[in-house]
Amino acid sequence: MAVEVFMPKMSDHMQVGEVIRWLVEEGDQVEQGQVIMEVMTDKVVADLEASASGVLKGIRAGVVEGAIVPVGETFAFIAEPDEEVPALPPLVPAEGGEAKEEALSPSIAPPPEPAPPASAESSARSGPVRATPVARRLAKELGVDLSQVQGSGPGGRIKDEDVRAFAESQKGKPPEASRAVRASPVARRVARELGIDISQVKGTGPGGRIKEQDIRSYAEALSAAPVSQPTEADAEWLELNSIQRLTGQRMLESVQTAPQFALTVNVDVTNLLWLREGLMERIEAETGERLSVTTLLVKIVAAALKQYPRANASFENEKVKLHPQVNVGVAVGTDEGLVVPVIRDADQKSLVGITQELKAFQEKAQQMRFAADDLSGGTFTISNLGMYGIDHFNAIINPPESAILAVGRTVKTPVGMPDDTIALRPIMSLTLTIDHRSMDGVQAAKFLAEVKQRIEKPYFLL
Repeated sequence: MAVEVFMPKMSDHMQVGEVIRWLVEEGDQVEQGQVIMEVMTDKVVADLEASASGVLKGIRAGVVEGAIVPVGETFAFIAEPDEEVPALPPLVPAEGGEAKEEALSPSIAPPPEPAPPASAESSARSGPVRATPVARRLAKELGVDLSQVQGSGPGGRIKDEDVRAFAESQKGKPPEASRAVRASPVARRVARELGIDISQVKGTGPGGRIKEQDIRSYAEALSAAPVSQPTEADAEWLELNSIQRLTGQRMLESVQTAPQFALTVNVDVTNLLWLREGLMERIEAETGERLSVTTLLVKIVAAALKQYPRANASFENEKVKLHPQVNVGVAVGTDEGLVVPVIRDADQKSLVGITQELKAFQEKAQQMRFAADDLSGGTFTISNLGMYGIDHFNAIINPPESAILAVGRTVKTPVGMPDDTIALRPIMSLTLTIDHRSMDGVQAAKFLAEVKQRIEKPYFLL
């Protein structure tokens, strides 16, 4: 029986997906789990895997590179070699080239783009540069100005191969100005010493040749000129990518629609750090990774969520939905924006399993390429900024979840001991933000106290 290939919901807020490229063709044999397409979601470039083994058939007309496909829309089939599949109607193109971004972004008009200096290369390009996240990151690494690159994607969108091709074409090319300037060797040396752009100097020698004195006169004129102060016209405008726009929109909706409040507690992590050192060698031997505090927190929080299910809930349709699974999201910051990959059934996973998943998520975040279900289905989120020197902070709830735990850094702090002595102890700050509709302050306090107790006495992890 033929299996439908459709656009899956790859994150909690995804409405449409953009086809980046097909990795197989009509009539190809595919295996279950094989990546058959790259899709741009509202957050990242994700891999779409085949849900069955068979022959790819009946690809819908219009489902090509750059096509915008609604979530749940069928666009192909996987069937037996001799099996007939239904004919699908052509995909109706979305109105406007930016339909995907309009569907995912707040309807706020962007600030006007400052007019760039006219040049032979840039005069043909106007407006914001359209490029994939991978292309933008590669351009930054190679020092390529994206406004100079001709995109080969839909609507002129720049892809990573366009950036590589442009960088390769520029190798060994001297600047145009340097080839045209006529100057004596002494003048060139003095210009380098004084940091002068020789192409800006007018020469007084034969045929306009620049002499040493021309360079020195130009340098003196520059030093005598008044230093111009920056104005609003000099401001730099940064274009937000789809991830940043969507994150901002969701956070705005979160604070506008959910009554949120936060509770903070300080936790002594002496025993947790002792346990971490004790388990480090075994975890590192099995995973190749050091056991992190975040891994321990995921396991501890998951255990506490099983005991206090109101923290593992969503407020939907004027009711509290208690989730049967404990799926803990871990906020990960990247150059492209914030993503929250989800560790499913975290309460049932070992420290080795959680360490391996976090390692895989970090690697995927570097390329901003996740599987279809990596970013969806979270029931609770942990955001750890301790490694950046942050003492404590209030995090905004990631809808449709009802709670998020903000983790600060560990600081040696004077603490009064039971025998009335003072000792320096490693103290960590935890701040729990909750949706008051899902649980009240007493319920939140009990959950946070349970997390604190499990951190200070983590022996159940052995």
